[in-house]
Amino acid sequence: MLRAIARRAATRAARASARATATTSDARDDAADARRRRINKALYRAKQRGFLELDIVVGTWAERAMATTTTSDGFLDALDAVLDVENPELFKWLTAQETAPREMRENEAYASLAAHCAKFLDEKSDETSRAAHGREWIRGWNDSGAGNQ
Repeated sequence: MLRAIARRAATRAARASARATATTSDARDDAADARRRRINKALYRAKQRGFLELDIVVGTWAERAMATTTTSDGFLDALDAVLDVENPELFKWLTAQETAPREMRENEAYASLAAHCAKFLDEKSDETSRAAHGREWIRGWNDSGAGNQ
């Protein structure tokens, strides 16, 4: 009789332990799935900005950065801040037509992206074919309504 009670108690303890392990494992799986979803969302946002040049540059960089970094939560937060910037401003900052604000220059993801863009420009284009630092590349109608520049 004591053996039967001991077996039942051991069985209950084993089941409880298995449930606890499964719950912990499920929680880890859920956290890993949430993290993977966040990374995939960031990659999608980087590749599908709706501005072809940025789709290519930012998307390519994001794929490489996500593959080579640990993609810490801090890095993902920094990347989200970069991806929240409007396309015209981001393009001008990355192509050195304008200087990025201080908080963006101090952003880990932006600094990596800007270095990637500077290296790409240096390797793929002759400096004489680019506008001078701080000058717009594309001239035309501006937003102020002042007409053609």
